Amino acid sequence: MKILKFLFILVFIVSSANSQVIEITLKDAIRHAYNNSPVIIKTENSIEAQESNIRASYGDLFPDLNFSTGWTRTNQVIKAGTQNINGIVLTVPESDKTTDNFNLSLRSNVTLFDGFVNYDRVDLAKKNKTQLAIQLRKLKQDVALAILADYLTVLKNEQIVTINEATLSDSRVQLDAVKVFVEVGRRTVSDIYRQDVVVAQNELAVEQANNNLNKSISDLAFDSNLPMDKNYSVNKEEFNIRVPYETLEAYVSQNSNTDAIVNVALTNRYDYKASVQNLDILETSIEIARGSLIFPTLSGFGSYSLSGDKIDNIHSQRVFTVGLTLTYPIFLGFSLDNQRQQTLINYKSAEEDLKQVKNQITLDIQKALLDLKSLLKQIEITDRSLKNAEQNKLLAEESYRVGIGTLLDVNTAAVNLNNILINKSNLIYDFILAQKTFEYYQGLLNY
Repeated sequence: MKILKFLFILVFIVSSANSQVIEITLKDAIRHAYNNSPVIIKTENSIEAQESNIRASYGDLFPDLNFSTGWTRTNQVIKAGTQNINGIVLTVPESDKTTDNFNLSLRSNVTLFDGFVNYDRVDLAKKNKTQLAIQLRKLKQDVALAILADYLTVLKNEQIVTINEATLSDSRVQLDAVKVFVEVGRRTVSDIYRQDVVVAQNELAVEQANNNLNKSISDLAFDSNLPMDKNYSVNKEEFNIRVPYETLEAYVSQNSNTDAIVNVALTNRYDYKASVQNLDILETSIEIARGSLIFPTLSGFGSYSLSGDKIDNIHSQRVFTVGLTLTYPIFLGFSLDNQRQQTLINYKSAEEDLKQVKNQITLDIQKALLDLKSLLKQIEITDRSLKNAEQNKLLAEESYRVGIGTLLDVNTAAVNLNNILINKSNLIYDFILAQKTFEYYQGLLNY
């Protein structure tokens, strides 16, 4: 019994821990996504690998040093016989000779001049690392925008739940009022059934809204790489949705100069910076190809070796050698010229890519601004419709109370008001997302 009791307590504690709701902020979600995104982690690893390439490129500027040592044993056997040397026949005795050779050597090579290609390779390695760093910042902005969209979807669904719960509560109050009217003989029992159906429909709407909310929270946790066995909620005060219409209008008006916004984007967009950096990398590659094709390579070397028939006698033979080697490729099957031509073609293609990126940036800015203007107009129309819907609901309820209206009019007005409230809430969150997307297109979305 004690064991069962202990197991029950343990299961209860684990269940309570799993059911505990953890509130996360937008920055928490984005930070967790940064730390666990496979794409970001791979790019960070590539940057670390590029550091090794930079060190290797620097190493090519210095002399190398190689040490070698070895031992060989040679057994030479000559059978007895004769040998004719210039007409003289000599008797060669039989011999069986074994010799040992111990050797030790040091050798160093260094490239003295190769058209500065070795220095260009160092520069190329550094530029490749810079490009990876730019790509990493772009990836982080992409992740931040995706998490932001998920986060706003959660907030949007939470607001829908709140609106539907308020409508459900209002329909239940209306059901109580109908029951009172029936008790005093002012309405028929059929009105109770009709209103009860409305209450049931509103309960279903709340249930569906909660289901959508829970699914959007799961999507946020998954995209943020959060543990999926936990329960999460978001900070409802992360964004202010009670912003006056005039403030939204002023924001759109202040950002209506497309040319100025495009210039900001060209300064900050990491995809544009990556395209510019790619041109710089290709320029360096062209210099390397040109240097390999035009200039000879001058190398220096030096070696020092010891050898002997015994380890104790290894100093008996010593050789020190220094020298220079000049090489120039006269003909290698056009391979070097092919490399130069290929890098030139790649550079021209990269120039066209840069133009396309610039055009894409202009298009992104224009479309984002149009979205903001459209949402602003939709919010304005919804605000006007909302005032009318609120008045219609009050009028329908009062008409029903005094006996000149129907319950259908009341429910129709309530449904209309509920839909407009949800639409207004969605538009506000869509406007917030459009603002953040507008910042993203300018390269200003940073978390």
